[in-house]
Amino acid sequence: MNSSALNILVVDDEAPVTASIKVVLGSAGHSVDVLHDGEEALTRLAEFPNHYHLLITDHLMCKVSGIQFLLQLPVNAFRGKIIVLSAYLTPQLEKDFKSLGAERIIRKPFDLDELRTAVEELRK
Repeated sequence: MNSSALNILVVDDEAPVTASIKVVLGSAGHSVDVLHDGEEALTRLAEFPNHYHLLITDHLMCKVSGIQFLLQLPVNAFRGKIIVLSAYLTPQLEKDFKSLGAERIIRKPFDLDELRTAVEELRK
């Protein structure tokens, strides 16, 4: 991995989405871990609080929504940047995500180049 590569955690319950993200961001040199629900992600972030630079999360997931996930995320568990991916966002939800630290919100379906660009911009 090159020195400017990021450790990225992707949390989304749609396997085709996570597979695409892993391939695209992995081919850009980043290390990408994938989990399919917020509960698993909370556990992973508690175990490795300083490992991830970027968190990419969906909003509508089976066990824990993206909002619930970020609300439960302890401050010391993650200090990186956050991107939210979702097809189902109201203006209020967007406002809520931003208040919880989301730097970018990308609507599904999304273009993988749009995600790659957002990751590169947040790396700076």
